[in-house]
Amino acid sequence: MDSSMILPALQSLLPPEIVDAIETHVLHPRAPVQVLLGHVSQELQRALALLLPLVQPLIDRALALMAESQGLVGLVVSVLVVTVVFAVLSWVHRLVMFWTRVAMRLVFWTLLVAVGAWIWQRGVFESARDAVVVGSKIVGYMAVIKDVWVREYNRYEAQQTMAGHRGRGGSR
Repeated sequence: MDSSMILPALQSLLPPEIVDAIETHVLHPRAPVQVLLGHVSQELQRALALLLPLVQPLIDRALALMAESQGLVGLVVSVLVVTVVFAVLSWVHRLVMFWTRVAMRLVFWTLLVAVGAWIWQRGVFESARDAVVVGSKIVGYMAVIKDVWVREYNRYEAQQTMAGHRGRGGSR
């Protein structure tokens, strides 16, 4: 691995002690990480050299089949693209649901701690009285909203019955 491009980026982002530690323990050619990467790459090259003669006839047949039936290749590619799109959308959905759950749990526990702090600071009886006052205001607002909704619903019903009478009278 060439560290000539990595080191300037790390030096601009991290403190000098951490950059020195990374250079010594990760990027140096004799570092354990580099030795392990060298061994892994050698083993992968050996495995590919062993498997390539065995797999080459299968690859040649598959390429010949694909050259013969272009329509089938288009269909297979389309199915693969749709499958990949659905997989990515599933991942995105799971990611969004995870973070939504985390956010909702955070909100729940924050509210629980806030209510606990409120009760701790104000006392149980004062907090209960404040909760009753806030609850009564909410119930009052809900009653006003209900009255407005019922009034508008009755007005709409009256308009519909008037339109129905006019429609029947005009057709005679």
